[in-house]
Amino acid sequence: MVVIPRQAAPLREQAVEAIRAHILDGTYLPGVRLKEKDLCDAYQVSRTVIREALRQLESERLVRIEPNVGPVVCVLTREDVKDLYQTREALEAAAARLAALNASAAQVQELEAIYDEIAMADQTDLPGLIEVKNRFYDALITASGNKVIGEMLQNVQARISQLRQLTLGAPGRHEHTVQELAKVVEAIKNRDADAAFAATVIHVKSAAVIALRYFEDTP
Repeated sequence: MVVIPRQAAPLREQAVEAIRAHILDGTYLPGVRLKEKDLCDAYQVSRTVIREALRQLESERLVRIEPNVGPVVCVLTREDVKDLYQTREALEAAAARLAALNASAAQVQELEAIYDEIAMADQTDLPGLIEVKNRFYDALITASGNKVIGEMLQNVQARISQLRQLTLGAPGRHEHTVQELAKVVEAIKNRDADAAFAATVIHVKSAAVIALRYFEDTP
């Protein structure tokens, strides 16, 4: 049981964050039915709160309501993944371009520091690797100065979170990630907006290839 603490934020918002986190970390796997009673018991909130939370997650495309079944965790199709990675590529590359133009010296230093953590991370610790990469992307958005890109990218990242352990855990992927992000950080540091954009496109395309390969290898 994961009791939601009573905080200033509305219970609905807290429930959304808790269920979303458990979808992202794989507690609720794709295709799993989300029974209202079980969720009420798990989070110790009312059915009204759970229903409101599920409606919000449905709007984020993390949950879908199936006729005669109810809410289930969304299952991505190959077409979904292709579209999502194309969108991530556009947003992330735009953020990198803006970061090269707008980042303060302190923000560039923070990107470099987090990059060093990624380079030194234990590649077998996927949750830890995901956490430090999330911090890198957060720092990139902050450095870009564009919060709207950050909000849009957060939704895209959430929807492809089901595949992040797959892409990050692929053989040789960590080494390639370190090399790819080094070019992104270097371009931002040098204030080369075009190079930052191009390096980010290469980074996201590499992850997309691995993600799409999953559908080719899965019957």
